[in-house]
Parts: sequence; structure tokens; C-alpha cells
Amino acid sequence: MACADCVSGSIHPGTPAGTEITLAGLPTYAVGDAASTRIVIFGTDIFGWKLVNTRLLVDEYAARGFRVLVPDLFDGYELPQWTLGARDPVNEAPSLFQRVVARPLSLFVLAPFVLRNSQGAQNAKITALVSHLRAAHPGAKIGFVGFCWGGRYAITLNGLFEATVAAHPSLVKYPAELDCVSKPISFELAATDHDFNAARGMDAEKRLKEKGLEYVEMVIYEGVQHGWTIRCDLKDEQKKEARDRARDQAIRWFERFLSTDDTAGAPTTPA
Repeated sequence: MACADCVSGSIHPGTPAGTEITLAGLPTYAVGDAASTRIVIFGTDIFGWKLVNTRLLVDEYAARGFRVLVPDLFDGYELPQWTLGARDPVNEAPSLFQRVVARPLSLFVLAPFVLRNSQGAQNAKITALVSHLRAAHPGAKIGFVGFCWGGRYAITLNGLFEATVAAHPSLVKYPAELDCVSKPISFELAATDHDFNAARGMDAEKRLKEKGLEYVEMVIYEGVQHGWTIRCDLKDEQKKEARDRARDQAIRWFERFLSTDDTAGAPTTPA
């Protein structure tokens, strides 16, 4: 988890279209038709529910007809955004302050974050939110897409949802936590990720299919680094194209497995 790619990236331009509400006691960014029977929960990376990049990506999901929710799973204690500037991969001439102070400190601040946001606490919040949504929207289907930190819970809490997507997951206890998967799951992996890379992805796909799971998708992305789906430099055409392909991969997955009677004729995202 404590790698440079976990705390680096670029801020994306734009103004999110959603609103902030409270669900199951959690501050939540919400966007999309509130009456939709297709609900997607975002499990964010360590920069949390207020990161503009995440909210802009959420808006793109909502444009496909989903109700999309980004809960604050960290009690307001997400990683500060200054760490992105400290390790911005586009910055080829970092200042002395960035090299000597900001960059080392950007990794150091991970320790209290991990201690405050235990797996048990994350499990409790996500489970309570899903229970609330099941009660409030009994006819809805619910999916979960997790990024980096949140990607782990697309695996470990997969059984709570109709389908999940794990984007460059971190801190996965491998292979033990694959046993938690019982529903459709799609993976978005950087080929050279420090943790869940191409080799591990291929092994995970083999293990999941050997236990009888039919709906397992494994997509490996070349030329990108851990975290690209949220924090890539949009001015880099190759990385932006990979970011957009990952978005479309997840949307297609949810269009397939969160379909209900009233969405059976909904348009699908072009391949």
C-alpha cells in the first residue's frame, strides 16, 4: 500500500454535478436518478469521497442511468490532496521542498490513515449502507466498484452485491480473500502494479474459475501505473484512453448484471 503510486497523480478539471446527502449515517456524494433500480456504490481510494476526480468519474456512470453513491468511509480522515502535488509524476523539476520534505512526508501520512480505517470498520460501514439501501429500494440491484483501497472490498464483500468491480486493489490477503468471491466480479489491473499485477491477475482468474465461478473478468492494462483509473494525467492521451476504457469496462459490467425489468431495454456503452 505504501508506494509512490498510491499517493501520486493529477487533479482533473471540472465541476461535479451531484449533491451531498446522508445515508446510513454516512456523508455521501450522490448523483443520478434517485428512482433508478440500478445503484452503484463507489469505494474510493485513500483520497476519499471529496476528491474531484472521483466525483467527475461518478458523474460519468450516472450519465448511463445509474444512481451512484460515494460514501465517506473514512470519517473525514482521507489523505490530504497536497500529497498529489508532492509526487506529481508530471512534475519533472520538483522543488527542494518537494524532494526533501513533501515527498517523504506523503508516504509517512499513510500510517495513521491505515490505523484509523481498519478492515472491520470498513466492513461495518459498507454492510450498513447496503442494508439501508436494500430496505429503502427493495426492487433495486446494487453493485460496488472499488479503487485501490476500495478495490479490496470489491473482493472481500463481493457477496453483498449483485456484481463488483475491483480496480487495482490494494492490501488484498492473497489468495485467502479470493474465497469471499461468490458473485460476478471484474478486475481492472495495471500490468506492472506493485501488488495486484498481471501475473497475480491471471492466477486469480484461474483460481476463481476452478472453484466454479462463471462470471469472472480479468482485464490487464499496459502502459499505466497503479491508480490510473482515478488519478492519471488526462493530458497524456495513452493514459486517458486507458482511464476511459476502464470506465467503460465497469459500466458494461454493471449494465449486464444490474439490469432489471425496467432497464432491460436501456442502451449499452459501445465496446
